[in-house]
Amino acid sequence: MVSEKTKARLWIAVLIFIDLAAGAALALLLGSGTSQPSGFLFLGIALVLALVSLVLAFSLRYGHARSLGLHGALLVGSIIFMFPFAWLIITSFKYPEEIVSYPPKWIPSVPVPLATSPYVTAELYDPVERPEVMEEAQWERLWPRMEETLWEGARTHIPREFRQDLEEEALRHVLVQALWKSLVSGMPATAWQQEEEALLRVLQQRVTAGRVADVWNTVYRCVAVREIFVSNFERFDYAVNGMTLTRLEEETNPSVEVTLRRLPLNLTAQEEMLQVAYALDEQPVAQLTFEVPLPIPSSELLSITLPLRQDRTWHRTRFVVELEGKRYESRDALFLSGYRWQELTFKLADRDDEDERDVGVWPVYPVASADGVYDKPGHVRLTMEVERSSRLAAMWNKYASNYRSAWITGEYWGYYISNSVYLVIMNVIGQIISCSMVAYAFSRLRWPGREVLFFLVLATLMLPPQVTMIPVFLVFRSLGWYNTLKPLWVPAFAGGAFFVFLLRQFMKGIPRELEE
Repeated sequence: MVSEKTKARLWIAVLIFIDLAAGAALALLLGSGTSQPSGFLFLGIALVLALVSLVLAFSLRYGHARSLGLHGALLVGSIIFMFPFAWLIITSFKYPEEIVSYPPKWIPSVPVPLATSPYVTAELYDPVERPEVMEEAQWERLWPRMEETLWEGARTHIPREFRQDLEEEALRHVLVQALWKSLVSGMPATAWQQEEEALLRVLQQRVTAGRVADVWNTVYRCVAVREIFVSNFERFDYAVNGMTLTRLEEETNPSVEVTLRRLPLNLTAQEEMLQVAYALDEQPVAQLTFEVPLPIPSSELLSITLPLRQDRTWHRTRFVVELEGKRYESRDALFLSGYRWQELTFKLADRDDEDERDVGVWPVYPVASADGVYDKPGHVRLTMEVERSSRLAAMWNKYASNYRSAWITGEYWGYYISNSVYLVIMNVIGQIISCSMVAYAFSRLRWPGREVLFFLVLATLMLPPQVTMIPVFLVFRSLGWYNTLKPLWVPAFAGGAFFVFLLRQFMKGIPRELEE
């Protein structure tokens, strides 16, 4: 027979095991970024934690072991309740593709502000893993040949002009990893069980030009521009012909290498883009100038739109517009944050001061001009400066980007904040006054029908809000409160059943001798 003391220690061991298991799961989640460990790893961790739990439960003094289990349970419970709030914050730090990925990536990626561009990256793809239906020995023997097959098939579909600025070894690693993910997701289980030569032929056939182009669009990062267009006060767009793009004078930034190269828009398109290759190893800033002949009179110019492809290095960008001897500069925090095409529109703030940043229109403000400001008649000059960011700065730029976007989406933040503060204050005051008075009457005063009325008050908690929604709305509308803040705070002064219940239970615990 097992003694009662041994049973108690076994229950403590179970409680400690649950606490340690929850802590190990959290550590594994934070360390690997995934919630799906392998079966052997899961079993090994469980056995180790069970052994540690038994040792702690039987080696420590009974009171210490019991306190360890109880305090651990409280800590685990607090973590579980805090997890949804932590998840909301962590999600705000992610890229859009990280939010919708499956299996979910719990930890947001850390941006890498590379000093050179273009480059390739496999940040959107998981590492290469052996298919479950393939034997490990076969995988180790066949993988080098499969890797070579994927690389040779991909290289034939990538023009040389795209590959000349990239390290071949890095390009090979990234393309193989990305193509493998694309191939594995669409191959049936029976395909991996055929002869090795047949399997290699299947892989070679599946590395098509379209598949390579799709993968290339996600792994290849560069800064590129297309033809600029301008808008007048009526918001009509005019394409620009004869735009010239040049690097600033060598004596301005002699150490920054900026190369302009015309390339196809992608591997399958006939349109062209102007790729901007830069190296910020020595100097922190690279500059590029666009001289634009205006198809409209300069007095009618309102905005300039630059189609820009970004490289997701999170370097800060600044734009300068020079027109008729006047200089305009951007003040907003703009970064190379994406990796796809985006149209950046810069509006002359002294000609229209409406805030349109929520739709991607960025104001440029006039500044005191020195000598040498561009003033060629019928032309405008747009300068883009790329300033290198440190690792910490890139992390801050990425993690705060969603908050910056939320801030600029509206111009009424002052009203939002003041309304929220006003409603919170009025609801707190109303609930405290009304609920405390009702709770005092139910708990400290004796009067006929008290218990019946208290039961009716509690019964209102059982009514779903959907049932009372329409009648309450009709009442508020008949009182003339429609489209006002009164329905959001006036009911607080009528009390709430839940808070009345809490205060009544508290007041009933106060001794009557204290009143007397």
